[in-house]
Amino acid sequence: MEYYNGNQLAHMGDLPSMAADRYGEQTAFVFQGLETSFAEVEAEANQVANMLVDHGVGAGDRVGLFIPNTPRFPKSYFGAIKAGAIPVPLNLRMDPETLAFVIQDAGIDVLFGSPFLADEVQELAAAAEVGTLFLPGVSDDGVVNYSHAIADHAETFDREAHGVDREFEDVAVQPYTSGTTGKPKGVQLTHGNLLSTIAAYDNGGLPLDPDDTFLLVLPLFHIYGLNALLGSGLYSGSKMVLVAQPEPEPMLNAIQNNDVTNFAGVPAMYTMMFREYRENPGEYDLSSLDSVTCAAAPLADATRREIMAEWDVPMVEGWGMTETAPAGTVEPSRGVQKAAGCVGPVLDDVEIKLVDPETRETKVSTDQLEPFPDDDLDFEDEESVTGEIAIRGPNVFEGYYNRPEKNEQVFDDEGYFYTKDIARVDEDGYFWIVDRADDMIIAGGENIYPAEVEDALYEHPDVEEAAVVGAPHEVKGEAPVAYVVLAEGTDVNEEELREFTLDYVPSYAHPRRVFFVDELPRSATQKVQRYKLEEETEDRLSEPLRSEDEDL
Repeated sequence: MEYYNGNQLAHMGDLPSMAADRYGEQTAFVFQGLETSFAEVEAEANQVANMLVDHGVGAGDRVGLFIPNTPRFPKSYFGAIKAGAIPVPLNLRMDPETLAFVIQDAGIDVLFGSPFLADEVQELAAAAEVGTLFLPGVSDDGVVNYSHAIADHAETFDREAHGVDREFEDVAVQPYTSGTTGKPKGVQLTHGNLLSTIAAYDNGGLPLDPDDTFLLVLPLFHIYGLNALLGSGLYSGSKMVLVAQPEPEPMLNAIQNNDVTNFAGVPAMYTMMFREYRENPGEYDLSSLDSVTCAAAPLADATRREIMAEWDVPMVEGWGMTETAPAGTVEPSRGVQKAAGCVGPVLDDVEIKLVDPETRETKVSTDQLEPFPDDDLDFEDEESVTGEIAIRGPNVFEGYYNRPEKNEQVFDDEGYFYTKDIARVDEDGYFWIVDRADDMIIAGGENIYPAEVEDALYEHPDVEEAAVVGAPHEVKGEAPVAYVVLAEGTDVNEEELREFTLDYVPSYAHPRRVFFVDELPRSATQKVQRYKLEEETEDRLSEPLRSEDEDL
């Protein structure tokens, strides 16, 4: 861990302070051609902290962030942390009803908005009954003009003088993730969780230095963009090029125009970018790239190898979760390149064991792999080295917010967190993701649980039964499709049902196809046999789903 002012870094609010002290007027962010220095980020974050304290926000209060990838996000995020508050980054892609639930579940009474989403955030604040909305350029009942408000506050901030200092073990941020029922849960990440993850990436998982420039297009409301990238960028003094929307041409142009050295994206981004690159290879010079990372889900192995060959750059994958801040495993960017699905060895100070998902009996653990694998491990018998990932370490979260029963289920007495993700480990100590938790669908990096889509379908009065599974998608990797049994004597078509679900789930989660059937396959215990529906989907779809077929 780095040192700041003679002490080991122990508070996330000191991260921009350390960066400003070391890198000053060097460029921290580039957004739409405008540059923001490390010193400017620190100064405005301090203004935000002073503003929040004067507004009555206390240590431990939750503060919402409804802001896209713009320089205003890190200023508000770190300002809230400096003030002792706990920022809650809000998923901009969630439907309004779910967002209102998150705001109320977290107890958010202060919300930061963006002028790019002014109408949306004002409607959200009203629906969720938020007390104060800070929004640039707008003054109204319950809405404070952010630009005017911070101008009245100092560019320095003293946590101890204001009585809002926080400890290493205190919660620093509370992003939300979805549970198996689709209900979002607040993930309590401490200063220690966040900083230990940044240090682990710096030690080899994501090596950056002040000469690096990376493209930050992964949303900052997701933990990888928030901590692995934003946190690492400030820690290392790298320049960050912010892109608000993941469109292929702007991303490729940003790499070319800013001499980007590092990029992290999800499979959907790479697929779109590579398609555009192949169609117009002479338009883009990507020779500045040193390393690229595929996050959230594996990229098709053939596509991965094509990209590495065409762009002449190594591509690595890793595994982590919101609950792990998101440290877990990562492939080294130099050395042996294994096939897609390999997520590398564990990061520093992280312990993983693979267990039987039913009994939690340990099959293999990291202490059996280091420095050399135990002789009694049989890697040729893949079943014996495959199991549910259980993880512990300084990066693992404190627990779900106000979910004591859930916390008891996912932690054991030794502090291991049980992820429900299935992995295999090989003789080199490299982990491979085999399956995803329960029946989760990952569409373009977004986690979709079938239950939440099924619940949306059940809201329709003509739907008697519904089941949702994943189907191959040419851009997103996979996407939901639904099987529906209609009530007798009713008549509703596929387009009507797909459009209906948009009132209840985010756009990325709506079913791309709806197949009407007489009955759902069920086991003897009346559980829907999803594997049979997946097999039927393969028969029904002659090719992967396409983006152009999704319009409603």
